[in-house]
Amino acid sequence: MVKKIFSAFTAFVLLLGCFPSGILAAEAPQINAKGAVIGEMTTGTVVFEQNADEKLFPASTTKIMTAILAIENCEPDEIITVSAECIKGLSELGSSTLLQEGEEMRFSDMLKYLLVASGNDAAIALALHISGSVDGFVELMNAKAEELGCENTHFANPHGLHDENHYTTPRDLLKIAEYAMKNSTFAEAVKIDRYVLPATNARGEQTITSTNHLISRWRNRDYYYEGALGIKTGFTTPAGYCLVSGVSSGELTYITVVMGASQSEDGVIGSFTETKKLLDYAKKGFSVQTLAQAGSPIAEAPVALGKDADTVVLGPESDISALLPTDFDPKLVEVAIVIEANIKAPVEKGQVLGSAEYSYEGQLLATGPLVAADSVRRSLWLFIFDGVFGIFGGTAAKVIIGISVLAVLVFFIYGTINRKRRRRRGRRRVNPSMTSYKGRRR
Repeated sequence: MVKKIFSAFTAFVLLLGCFPSGILAAEAPQINAKGAVIGEMTTGTVVFEQNADEKLFPASTTKIMTAILAIENCEPDEIITVSAECIKGLSELGSSTLLQEGEEMRFSDMLKYLLVASGNDAAIALALHISGSVDGFVELMNAKAEELGCENTHFANPHGLHDENHYTTPRDLLKIAEYAMKNSTFAEAVKIDRYVLPATNARGEQTITSTNHLISRWRNRDYYYEGALGIKTGFTTPAGYCLVSGVSSGELTYITVVMGASQSEDGVIGSFTETKKLLDYAKKGFSVQTLAQAGSPIAEAPVALGKDADTVVLGPESDISALLPTDFDPKLVEVAIVIEANIKAPVEKGQVLGSAEYSYEGQLLATGPLVAADSVRRSLWLFIFDGVFGIFGGTAAKVIIGISVLAVLVFFIYGTINRKRRRRRGRRRVNPSMTSYKGRRR
């Protein structure tokens, strides 16, 4: 369909300096990490990004994907049996292990061990339980990543221990985390700061504490952040310190990703400090703003065959809102209006006749339909003429028809004039004196 595009606002340019791309509020933070991103789950808006598409090692944030597949393939009371393969070689890699060969654990408990204490042995145990082999489970991981729209991700194992062929990006990891947080089982597990694992056939009760210092004061109180949603930490020497976290603010939920942070000489872990900057920035810097109210006139469309009007006013079908900086400038909002071509009466009030795309700083915010503010009735005569002309679509045919119609009108007018002239001449031929004479008798 041919469409006509109108620009309803003039584009303005906002100088961003060296700030990273995204919808920026004032004083965007400088993040000391290889890559970072903030996304808001409710609106699907990315509000901050720094090297968001750079391929980086995810370390144990990999376990977010492992947990997704485990939740989708296991029942809470399902028993997971630990084989020798689950713990083979992990101690040599310096990876802490809790599970023992032959141990049996409920899935719901093993999931918490995976996400709270970041058990690498749990990741392998779940992979073997679900797919029968690590390689088979990795295939599921990569298939799921592709399903979620991850364009620069490749997994090589279920735990995140270093492998050159195991990588993702902050943007892809955000997609994975947002998907995971929509699952209540996952969301509840990642906010646990301390958990008592029930006794199994191999050992008694054991208490585990979270590796995420944003939600736990058990190991370090310096990084605690009120309201943090938890999610997942990660560290290897090649990957550096990684952290996926989040926070809720009103009806909004922000997810943050920091990858490749470092530890300072005095022991400060950058993944926590930089994430706290991002959480503060998200909570304080953004809010949902109304861009247009339902029914407010923003465009006018031509209407053919109308009886009482040849145009109709268009407005949004419903309120158009978007996540924007709290100090945003309305003049920087751009809207591109697309109106259907060849609109013909009758038009009903509320009929969808176009759409509007709202952008800020070059980033698409929202798209909504435009509807007619009033009805437009159809002219019967215009409709008939349109139908006649529609039968003969060619230009030459239309010209001939037009000439023919004009000729008929001229002939009709000429004939009418002649008839009137003949009537007047006839009246002149009648002689009054003759009438009087014929009436006499001799």
